[in-house]
Amino acid sequence: GRLLFLVMWLNLLPQTDSCPAKCVCYSEPRPTVACQQQGLFSIPTVIPVRSQRIFLQSNKLTVVRSTSFSSCHNLTVLWLYSNNITYIEAGAFFGLEKLEELDIGDNSNLRTINPTAFRGLTKLHTLHLHRCGLSELPVGVFRGMFSLQYLYLQDNNISTLHDDTFVDLANLTYLYLHNNKIKIVTDNMFRGVINLDRLLLHQNQVIFVQPRAFSDLGKLKSLFLFFNNITVLTGETMDPLVSLQYLRLNGNQWICDCRARTLWDWFKRFKGSSSELECYVPEFLAGKDLKQLKSEELEGCVETSQIQTTLFNSKAQSGKFSSTESPLGDNIPKCCLGDNDKSSILSGKSRQITNNPPKEKENMSKTKYKQQERTKNETQNKQNDGPLGTLSNNLDKTLENLNPEFIENPESSTASNKKKKKCSRKTKLDSHCSKSQSSTLQVLHFLIIPMIWISLAMS
Repeated sequence: GRLLFLVMWLNLLPQTDSCPAKCVCYSEPRPTVACQQQGLFSIPTVIPVRSQRIFLQSNKLTVVRSTSFSSCHNLTVLWLYSNNITYIEAGAFFGLEKLEELDIGDNSNLRTINPTAFRGLTKLHTLHLHRCGLSELPVGVFRGMFSLQYLYLQDNNISTLHDDTFVDLANLTYLYLHNNKIKIVTDNMFRGVINLDRLLLHQNQVIFVQPRAFSDLGKLKSLFLFFNNITVLTGETMDPLVSLQYLRLNGNQWICDCRARTLWDWFKRFKGSSSELECYVPEFLAGKDLKQLKSEELEGCVETSQIQTTLFNSKAQSGKFSSTESPLGDNIPKCCLGDNDKSSILSGKSRQITNNPPKEKENMSKTKYKQQERTKNETQNKQNDGPLGTLSNNLDKTLENLNPEFIENPESSTASNKKKKKCSRKTKLDSHCSKSQSSTLQVLHFLIIPMIWISLAMS
């Protein structure tokens, strides 16, 4: 018995002797090195090889070197949160094939991550990168992390995410991206995360969700998009979310016109729990819940100029996005491009065309354009190619360079109204030219005939 006790004591002695200064080491429930809140400026150089858990949170660490944990091949849990880490060397976690949980959160000066920082962590299931001041994630940073289930990226400064950033994370279950600066949810942003259960995107600056953004999220149960800058979201975008149970879309400024109809239809089929969707425009529906509106209330189309002016001003005041950004993205549905009333979505002074008296409209229709060879169909297609679906990009730029008085007078887009209109030399004369020539003939008739009689009398 004494011999057995001596052997056990000798086995424990190296573990005790190698425990770093200012740290506490213990073997139950698992070999652990606890060095939290010790004011450490660097990672201890001597760490027991058999350690499975290392707690280094709440210190003053600044760098994680490639040699810091090179001997800890049994490590399963590593906590480095709440330090002052500014740099992680490439290969800092190389060789930690058994690592399951890594917490580097709350290091506000960690602005960038090396693309290969997490390479080889094939068994990692939890990664904390919250509150790190990250502005972007490098391409391929999560490559090969097939076991990852929980990814915490909230409270950073991320404005864009590369396509396929999470493509290798087929087992990802929770993705936390709230309180960042993401503006567009792209079609391929979440490609590959086929088992995602919870997606938190609230408190960003999202202005537009592309149509196929959620196409791989058939198992998603919770989607939070509240407190963003979304004005339009289509039902087709939401259709892939067949398992959705909890949806939060409040705190956006919804356009409740024909553009909201497909989302309104989708809510009729949705069986889960949802927040209210407070209408912002049109004014007579402001504050009402989109889901509770009647079908006839979604007819028509709110003027683009009204949406831009009102939404831009309110958002600029709240600091969410500047007035140069369009809350509508580049998609305006065909319901706003009806042939019967295109004037409802013309902005600014262009809308004054509809206020001209009939005589001015008649004169405007007779104006001869320089490019008269363009057909009516080509002109119509050109209008529908613009960013707002009404005016072309070239036309918008031309209007910006025009003198204001030209914009006021629709005729002056081809010629100044101070100049006389020239008659066409074509055989087919318009009414204006016919009247002018008729008047000229009458004048000649009254002048030439008396002159003939006078010359005959004198002879």
